[in-house]
Amino acid sequence: MEESKNIISSKNNSSSRKGGSFRLGLGSKDHSVIELGSIDTQRLLLEGGGGEMREKQKPLKNTLNQRQMKTLIALCDTILPSINHNNLHGFSDESLSNFYKTSASMAGTPQHVGGVISERLKHPLTRLLKIGLWMLSTWIGTLILCGMPCLSNKFPFIQSFPDLPLHKRQKILQSWSLSYFRHLRMFFRTIKLLTLHVFFTQVDESEDNSSWKAIGYCGPDPEFKSQLKDHFLQGKSRGREEENDDDDVENAIGPLYKGLVHLNNPRDITADALRRHGFAVSVIRRKPKVAPKLCSPSLVIQCDAVVVGSGSGGGVVAGVLAKAGYKVLVLEKGGYSARNNLTLLEGPTMDQMYLNGGMVATDDMSVLILSGSTVGGGSAINWSACIKTPDHVCKEWSDEHHLELFESDLYKEAMDVVCESMGVQSDIEDEGFNNAVLRKGCQEMGYPVSNIPRNSPSDHYCGWCCLGCKDGKKKGTSETWLVDLVKSGNGAILPGCEAIKVLHKKKRGKDRKIASGVAFEFEYRGAKDICVVESKVTIVACGALSTPELLKRSGLKNDNIGKNLHLHPVTMAWGYFPDKPSSEVWPEAEKRSFEGGIMTAMSPVVAEFEKSGYGAVIQTPSLHPGMFSIVMPWVSGTDIKDRMRKFSRTAHIFALARDKGSGTVDSPARISYHMEDLDEHNLQKGVEKILRILAAAGAEEIGTHHINGRKLNVKQSSYHDFDKFVKEESSRPLTGLTTPLCSAHQMGSCRMGSNPKESAVNQTGETWEMEGLYVADSSVFPTALGVNPMITVQAIAYCTAQSVLEVLRRKRR
Repeated sequence: MEESKNIISSKNNSSSRKGGSFRLGLGSKDHSVIELGSIDTQRLLLEGGGGEMREKQKPLKNTLNQRQMKTLIALCDTILPSINHNNLHGFSDESLSNFYKTSASMAGTPQHVGGVISERLKHPLTRLLKIGLWMLSTWIGTLILCGMPCLSNKFPFIQSFPDLPLHKRQKILQSWSLSYFRHLRMFFRTIKLLTLHVFFTQVDESEDNSSWKAIGYCGPDPEFKSQLKDHFLQGKSRGREEENDDDDVENAIGPLYKGLVHLNNPRDITADALRRHGFAVSVIRRKPKVAPKLCSPSLVIQCDAVVVGSGSGGGVVAGVLAKAGYKVLVLEKGGYSARNNLTLLEGPTMDQMYLNGGMVATDDMSVLILSGSTVGGGSAINWSACIKTPDHVCKEWSDEHHLELFESDLYKEAMDVVCESMGVQSDIEDEGFNNAVLRKGCQEMGYPVSNIPRNSPSDHYCGWCCLGCKDGKKKGTSETWLVDLVKSGNGAILPGCEAIKVLHKKKRGKDRKIASGVAFEFEYRGAKDICVVESKVTIVACGALSTPELLKRSGLKNDNIGKNLHLHPVTMAWGYFPDKPSSEVWPEAEKRSFEGGIMTAMSPVVAEFEKSGYGAVIQTPSLHPGMFSIVMPWVSGTDIKDRMRKFSRTAHIFALARDKGSGTVDSPARISYHMEDLDEHNLQKGVEKILRILAAAGAEEIGTHHINGRKLNVKQSSYHDFDKFVKEESSRPLTGLTTPLCSAHQMGSCRMGSNPKESAVNQTGETWEMEGLYVADSSVFPTALGVNPMITVQAIAYCTAQSVLEVLRRKRR
């Protein structure tokens, strides 16, 4: 791009600055800038984590109209009604009494749900949801959607849904949940999911929820609260001049602060921060009120490699390249949550650190999907499991997909290197509630059970890792590979940036295009702005849900992009372990379902590792109140509150299938998925084993998440009744929205292969259509993996980085 008088070249401001501050004349004002990594970035993080994080915490704007809100309030109060205390017996605890008396509307839940529907829901049927809310506010709409229950023998003979009594509204919701019409089942599931999740995660000004005490939940980790308090008091007592000591700052906000460049500053300030990292930057002056365009970006940044995404794939590639001496710029759509800026509150964290605020599902609402969207990606909020690519998978990918990489010495070296980088180990000092139940049940039943390797130390007894790591003991990419990038002095991380297009140029004499960089957008002063990165190589690592959309938007037309999506579908069963009488209690009375290492035990009893390789592994989830409530069955307002009252002593175990079935993804808002019969059968076998494991471990009650809500009191049942219950509940269909399926692993949507007809990238990770464009995330998996994918993602990314290094070395010569 040619420079003119409207462009400030990087050369004009390339003089070295060692610290302190300098001034740039912008209009009639002076703007001071402190060296990045000094008080500028430190203070930003120490005082709250940056503008984009504060922006996300603003209340969502509810744009539903009066009629829609009237219906929504009635629906929410049907899911969670006020239950008359006089009908309850033995409730001496005031918090428990208040919990039953409090309806959704009394807690302000419908207003919050309205905001989520208005601003957060990106599902293709959101418009239909809004139409349904409006229809139910009318007589004719209620008659169409609800049928006979809305009829009355008194004028006006037909009542709108909000005017119906509670018992009729509950019958209507029950009928929707089992309806022949799929859209009514989807409507029910959506309302149930939103109401329960918001009710149990919303917090007041003191970061508390009125239901938590009643259900035995403490909110954020008490140790974390103490840690924040100590940090605040120490900072006050020691004074400003000592507050910025490197070790103390790193303990408070994490090790990446010297490498972060926030784009919510004036362009010249941002440009200078990037120049101090060694990047050539041009600032383009646009006329006032001229909309940003790709042809006139506000900044043009030059580097050796641009990496889109900072998770397990992008983080590894960025760290390897920067450590080798190349200039690397990392673009991350999500924000950066400094350690002291974490809340460990389920609701705010989902909003800040998960894709679309955690509100992602398939088109038909059959699978609920969780995916990270923050600096560190999924590795920042995952459950620590570090399982190497199974041998049978490596063999399958090598033999059947003709990818020699997976049985090469390089790949074995890659797995060892990434495990060493994350400090992977398998010891456990104290096992948490869910895993203790899984281990004991397996031992009692004679099922195989083993320790899960983790990227955290043996004493890491934390159940909040799905909400961020409070002390850096969990070694995701923001504590490992991205630290390598920052310490090398060759890289920078730009949070809050969304790549909109991979740029390319035509190579003379060749049909194949050459990647030349990335255009990205970000929010500046309430408006969208655009910047361009010019690079020698481009690495896309946005995750299996977002990478296909970026590639298609960039002009790639390979038929495999966005197809072959695998989700590792998960279904669960639960067991209730009372904490009284204390003499007979196990797990120990002080243990709670949400505490302890999230994943420390695993059983391959139905995994089929030695046979077809397509089965299900049995593991434990992390369920804080919001997620717990949306997977539990709803049959009435009283029933769901009874279930939630047992939350802290209810263990969950899940079966995760290595799915043969697959789907397509156009964007995170448009995902379709079909589970094959074999996958359903494997999950059913897993549920059958889980119910037996829970009973063998000593559960008083057991059940599944099937919509009928059946449960069995094991202590009061004969073996015949128990066996009958297990066989009936484990054989129920899992499709048709009868049982919630979940996914925390997405893969295969830009799969790797040996030819462009069957794959989107070759075994170096380079796209078939564009030279110099690489994909380095779980989307390149040739098939579903069958186990937790972090090690496999990082190992493939490490191998891809070696290929990229060869290209950069050739370009340097």
